[in-house]
Amino acid sequence: MKLVAIARAVASPDEAARAVADATGLTLAEARMRLAPEPPALLARLEPDEAALLVVALRKAGLAALSVDVRCPTDKDRTVAHSFAFDDAGITFTPRFGDPAVFEWTDVMAILRGLRASRSDVTRTERSKSFSLGAAVATGGLWMTRTSTKTSRSSEETGEQVIFVYARDGRAATLAESQLDFSCLGTGMQPSSTANMAELARRLREKARSAFYDERLMRLGRRPLPFLMSVESRSQTRTVATTRTDTSGSLDTLAEVMRQAVTEALLP
Repeated sequence: MKLVAIARAVASPDEAARAVADATGLTLAEARMRLAPEPPALLARLEPDEAALLVVALRKAGLAALSVDVRCPTDKDRTVAHSFAFDDAGITFTPRFGDPAVFEWTDVMAILRGLRASRSDVTRTERSKSFSLGAAVATGGLWMTRTSTKTSRSSEETGEQVIFVYARDGRAATLAESQLDFSCLGTGMQPSSTANMAELARRLREKARSAFYDERLMRLGRRPLPFLMSVESRSQTRTVATTRTDTSGSLDTLAEVMRQAVTEALLP
């Protein structure tokens, strides 16, 4: 299966909506809804042949459309750096295990800064017994207590910044806030990991001057996407039910859309 996406904002929303409606058979209102999210955004999930035809039709209408595999690259397909080292020629990403990856600055094609979020929703049910005069009177002393149930709900959301670095030869590296040793920044090291990620992004952008740089995924990477299965897990005990969700899959998909859009000259 393929995901059809739009990589760049449309110049004329009404004309774009008509083009999507004509190409997909959707109503005009449905087409507007598909185009409403800030790009990169997903428009459809189709078989490969159908996706290819839709992309051709949308590009003829002037839209920056493309298709990507439903199974997009993840950190399993990238070098996840634990440390890094800059020099005038390039950057070396060293994972916890495995061989380092060296990217020359002139070979860096794109740098995408994003955020992936995880959320935990907890439902807690507590039962308690207390003396009930009414129950005692009504039952002649057979029942002396009353059982009550109290349900409370809470939620917690956390986010992690990541930077994806793509080379022109197809290699990619992940710089994840929770896994990096920021001492590699030397005297530029900041008091917080959030500030260190901003400093790292600044240095990458400064060194890889010809690379496409974008940080829209700081906003868009934390949103759930249509046409993708939600990454959700549930656990339950007698009194507590916990649901956990994360947007890693959404971020990976949007990053792949942007990477391919740069490759196909749809961005910048």
